Amino acid sequence: MTKQNSRRGWLWVLALFAVCTVVYGLLSSYPRELAVYSDELRYLDVARSLWQGRGLRVRNMPSDYQKILYPLCILPALALKTTAAQITAIGWLNAAWASGAVFPAYALCRATAQNRRRTVFLVGITAVLPTLAACATFMSETVFLPLSLWQIYFLWRAMAAPGARSRAGWSALAGVWCYLLYLNKEVALYYLIAWVLLRLWVVAHDRAAWKGELAGVAAMLGSFAVCFALAKATLFAGLGNSYNQTGWLNAEQWAFLPFAVACDILFTLLAFGIFPVLVPLCALRRPRPGTDPRRTQLPLLLVLALGIGVGVVAWSITVREDLGSASPRQHMRYLEPLLVPLLLVTLDALDGALTPVRRRLLAALTALWAVGFLVLCRDIGPGAGDNTFLQWFDFVADRLDRLPVLGQTGWLLVWRLVIVAGTAVLGLVLVHRKARRPLAAAALALCVLCYAGEWRINRWTYGVDEATVQAASALNDSLKTLDGTVLFVPLGVRQRDSQLMDTYLDRDVYLCEYETLTAWGLLDDGVLDLTAEAPGPEYPGRPYIDLTGADWILVSDGVPLDTTGLEPSGLACPAGYTLWHNPNPTRVNFTA
Repeated sequence: MTKQNSRRGWLWVLALFAVCTVVYGLLSSYPRELAVYSDELRYLDVARSLWQGRGLRVRNMPSDYQKILYPLCILPALALKTTAAQITAIGWLNAAWASGAVFPAYALCRATAQNRRRTVFLVGITAVLPTLAACATFMSETVFLPLSLWQIYFLWRAMAAPGARSRAGWSALAGVWCYLLYLNKEVALYYLIAWVLLRLWVVAHDRAAWKGELAGVAAMLGSFAVCFALAKATLFAGLGNSYNQTGWLNAEQWAFLPFAVACDILFTLLAFGIFPVLVPLCALRRPRPGTDPRRTQLPLLLVLALGIGVGVVAWSITVREDLGSASPRQHMRYLEPLLVPLLLVTLDALDGALTPVRRRLLAALTALWAVGFLVLCRDIGPGAGDNTFLQWFDFVADRLDRLPVLGQTGWLLVWRLVIVAGTAVLGLVLVHRKARRPLAAAALALCVLCYAGEWRINRWTYGVDEATVQAASALNDSLKTLDGTVLFVPLGVRQRDSQLMDTYLDRDVYLCEYETLTAWGLLDDGVLDLTAEAPGPEYPGRPYIDLTGADWILVSDGVPLDTTGLEPSGLACPAGYTLWHNPNPTRVNFTA
């Protein structure tokens, strides 16, 4: 490619980035509030506490949460005056970060010498991935997507490097980048593990290369470890773990784990179209000296990363949050960035006709998936915002209970049979290398439809009316003029009452749900005595150690607050909330 053509290509990608930013920014600019607890609460609170110079805080108490990259990425929005404007700006920042994924997608296509038509397809897929619906949320997927694609690009450059020194350099850069990605999501470690396993695979087929491979692995692991140690010794000194979902399993969880892993694997294959995973696996070649890493290393790296990612999700989420469920929720948002490079290696594999042995292997693996899918899988549990690529499956499955005769279970089986039959047809078309353009157009259309499904769900889940947003933002401005401590008592745990205030109040407010106060036994006598009792919120689940008085009480309608000794504040509140002045800050009385 000439320098002029290269410059023209980057200009087209820059134009696509600008268009995507505007489109997704506009689609994400509706009035909204956070909805996913505790993820979005942590991101938003950590960003605000960092902006205010108060360290890492969630719900106005110190936090060990160290996944600070996304909060740092939305910090510029907090420079705006009102929280209503800040939330709108976060949507636009999300759109810019997520749309930036087209740059590493194009860089990867160029580095792997893809032709123009294939590059357009792969970059186009990147521009319409369902993950881009997260621009309207407060989730870190908007940053995880472009960073993951850059991670794969750096790993590709490392495996394709001509010499040991060059490979070590790219590996060190990939290690630093992996730590940056780790600051966004802990699941990013699947890239690190997959790289180590890949280098072991290479050494097993080229024993003479062990020194260079060892240097490369040491460079990546070493650079990651240095970043990790420096951060732990400085920024995160004295802090514990960010999550509590990585510990050992109990007996019941161990018993459920095989089903969770099997179900997650089967649905992940379906989400990725089955063949973008199975074809590269069946076409894999041994990495002998002088072979093309596009066909011997990159496919295995991606399949390993996907498999490890599925295992991490099953271990840390499925067995803990969906224990005993016949329809575990799926979490494609952690894995979706792998689709684009998997499509790339699939197209590479299909360029050369699969041998009869490899075709039989592909048929056997496809049949194995089909049997497992028919026998083990049903539908997807609640949590549609996590499904991304499975929106089309979920859309149909959720409506089958309306059909007569067979019932939901019977119609779900029919739906799975239809999918298996369609998979068989798709496999035949791909293996015989027919209808390439219609299939590419169908893939793009499917991504757009899945994005539309995600956007529709997010609009319903996050959307609130503009008047409520402005009233909540105005209340935040009013609270900043008050002296003393503000206690917020919502009705319901992780419900709309707290969602609105968690989104639009950036003043230091102490939140204690009425249900949590009751569950902790603090209202047995009808009085919350702040001189003797330490209340706290359901999340993080710890009592406030510095809440010794409540000068102001913001309460949701329905909370049985005894207002006999309280004074109206006179400040306007959103509908459903009232702010009271408490002349006796150490006591808060309730009527029931």
